[in-house]
Amino acid sequence: MSLPRIEDLVVHRPPMLWIDEVLARDGDSVHCRLTIRDDHVFVQNGVVEVLVSVEWMAQAIAALVGIRDRMNNEEPRPGFLIAVPEATFKVEDFRFGDVLDLHAKRVWGDDELASFECRVVRGEETAATAQISVYRRALPGSLAP
Repeated sequence: MSLPRIEDLVVHRPPMLWIDEVLARDGDSVHCRLTIRDDHVFVQNGVVEVLVSVEWMAQAIAALVGIRDRMNNEEPRPGFLIAVPEATFKVEDFRFGDVLDLHAKRVWGDDELASFECRVVRGEETAATAQISVYRRALPGSLAP
């Protein structure tokens, strides 16, 4: 299966769209990539604070869910990050030019409420990890659980 463009999977648009592309999807897992460019909104003096990686991981989740939406002939819809019960940052910051691999895997949940294990990899180093919980409103006409 060829993967859609990132713009067709997530509702974000520049300057808040960070992910460049989806490299792979396998079931409930996704692998995305981004390159930090100097025109990104959170780049200051060539540096991005490590906390911004939580947003990158959330956008990887959005890409994964967007693929499922497209497979179900639905338009991707926004989700809401509702909790980050666990996060680890192993680097001080990120830099202009860094190429980062983003991985997200759904560990439980459904189309409305789910939890994901995520990580950001720079080169051979896992730079950040997080458990992220996301909520999306039910589609009109669907029965709430």
